[in-house]
Amino acid sequence: MAMRVASIFLCLALTQVAVVGAAQPRPFSGYGVMIIRPFNTDSAANQAPITFYREPGVERIGVRAVNEIPLLSSILRLPSAEYPLAVMGKRGNWMLIAYDDAGRVGWVDMARWWEYCPWKDFLKGRFARLLPGLKKDSYTLHAGPLETSPRTSPQSVGEELQLIELRGDWVLVSTDSGLRGWVSWRDGDGRFLIAVGEKISPLKH
Repeated sequence: MAMRVASIFLCLALTQVAVVGAAQPRPFSGYGVMIIRPFNTDSAANQAPITFYREPGVERIGVRAVNEIPLLSSILRLPSAEYPLAVMGKRGNWMLIAYDDAGRVGWVDMARWWEYCPWKDFLKGRFARLLPGLKKDSYTLHAGPLETSPRTSPQSVGEELQLIELRGDWVLVSTDSGLRGWVSWRDGDGRFLIAVGEKISPLKH
């Protein structure tokens, strides 16, 4: 049942990516994800605008509504009223975030009810699929977390993966068919190669 639910979430995420893929490049991953949440359920529909600074707390450069900021919603499937953003830099509670599609960035003071999580912690245990339209080699499992590692069994394009362990740009996965191996979860430019579902069931052993 959990796998079926995960598949539904991932299919929705991949549909979103396919719709916007022609117009927008795959988003950058950064160092981790910041999840903006409303203070309470009553404020979910009225999320306060986000203020951006040139340096932490110095020189305000703009204010944006959440829906005006480039989000990772096409890549990450989260509960409603949660808004994921890629973090490009971190200084204490200050996060460096892209505030427009041109890639311009500013610093945001993270509210205490928001969450920051590095990718190695956020992705572990989640379900994912490699995005469509990648290079053929992207869909092949490797014996280790290196491009030069021996290639093992190729997986079916779109096969569901459970993410087990991250090492840099690589992730150890378990496939629907019970195979294990390493695939790249982002490319050399730091752009996503996967669409990620919710964390639903424990890791397979």
